[in-house]
Amino acid sequence: MNTTTPTKRIGYLDAARGIAACMVMFYHYLGWKYPQNMAVKWSHFIFNGSDAVSFFFVLSGFVLAFPYLHHSRSLDVGKFYVNRAYRIYPAFWVALALNAWFSMRKDFHNAPLETFFNTFIANKNGFWEEALLIRGRSRYLGLDWTLTIEIVMSFMIPYLIAMTFYNKRLLLWFSVSTFLMGAIIGVFVMPFALGMIACLYFDEIQAPSFKQTKWYRYRVPILFLAFLFFSIRHIDRIFPFGGKAMDILSLLQLDFFTFTAIGSFIFLVFIIHSKSTQRFLEHPVLLFLGKISYGIYLLHWVIVAAIFEYWDPIVARFPSTKIAFITMLAVCVGLTITLATALYYWVELPFINWGKRITSQWKPSLVISKEQKTEAASTEKNP
Repeated sequence: MNTTTPTKRIGYLDAARGIAACMVMFYHYLGWKYPQNMAVKWSHFIFNGSDAVSFFFVLSGFVLAFPYLHHSRSLDVGKFYVNRAYRIYPAFWVALALNAWFSMRKDFHNAPLETFFNTFIANKNGFWEEALLIRGRSRYLGLDWTLTIEIVMSFMIPYLIAMTFYNKRLLLWFSVSTFLMGAIIGVFVMPFALGMIACLYFDEIQAPSFKQTKWYRYRVPILFLAFLFFSIRHIDRIFPFGGKAMDILSLLQLDFFTFTAIGSFIFLVFIIHSKSTQRFLEHPVLLFLGKISYGIYLLHWVIVAAIFEYWDPIVARFPSTKIAFITMLAVCVGLTITLATALYYWVELPFINWGKRITSQWKPSLVISKEQKTEAASTEKNP
C-alpha cells in the first residue's frame, strides 16, 4: 500500500461546503437586524445558516476519514494533528484579529495601551481562550464555537478510524451510542460519526446498484423527512412545538442538532449518489466558492456586524430601507468573497502547504493502518 500518494479532492463536496458557507452568510445578514420579521423567518428555510454547521460537521467527518477509510492510507496521528492545526488556526487568527479590532476600535482609539494590556496581557476578556479555541469562548467572533468543535473532533477522528479499521461495525454501534447519549458525550460527536459512515459506504452509495435498495425506492419521502429534520429549528420558531413536545425531547435527551445532523447525513448520501446533482455542483463558480468556503464562513461576520452597526446612516443615503437592504446585501456578498479569496491564497494555502512540508520531514509517530490489524490477527493465530 502506498501511504504517500495524495488523494484527489471530491469537487462536488467542496462546492456543497461553499453553498453551506453562503447559507450561513445570508442567514446572518437577513436575521441580524430583523430576526422577528416573518419573511426573514421563512427565508431561513432556504438560508438555514444556523444548521448548516451540522452539514459542515457531517462533511468534515467524511472528508477527514476519506483518505484512510476509503483509500486505506495509513494515518500518522502526530502529523494528522499538526496538519489540522495549520489548516484551521492561521485563517481563524486573521478573522479573529479583524473582529477583535472592530469590536474594540473605540477602546484602542481612546486608551490604546490600557486596552492592549487588558486584552492581550491580563486576558480579561478571554482573548487567548478564544484564540486557542478552548472552552468555547466566542466573545469577538460569534461563530468560532463551531471551530472549537472541529478542533476537539479532530483529536477524536484518529481513534474512530482505528476503531473502524478493527471492525467497521463498531462505527455503526458508536453512532447509535452518540444518538442515545448525546447529552452526556456531546451532541456534536454524532455528525462526525455519520459523515464517517457515509465515507465507509461511499462505493456502495455511488454504485448503480444503490438504486435497487429500499432506501432509493423511498428516496422522495426520505428527502422530505431530511428537509423537515434539517429545518426543525425554524419550524419550531414559526409553529412552536409547545411545552409537552419539548419535555419529551428533553426526556429523550434529543437536541435539534441531532435531527439536523440526520438530515445533513441524508443530504450527503443523496449528493454522493446523484450524478445530476454532482454535475450541478461541479459548475466552476460553485467549485470556486467551495475553495474559499472557509474564508466566507470566517470573514462575513465582521462585515455583517459593521453594516448593521452603521445601519441608520447607511439607510439615510438610499431612497428606501428595502433598497438599502438589498444593496448592502450585494456589498456584503462581494466584499466577503473578495476577502475570502485573498485569505485563501495569502494565508490558507501557504500555511497548508507549509504544514505538509514540515510533517513530511518528520519521523513517524503513532501510525494507524489496516495492516496492523492483519498483523495482530496473524500473531494471535501463530504465536
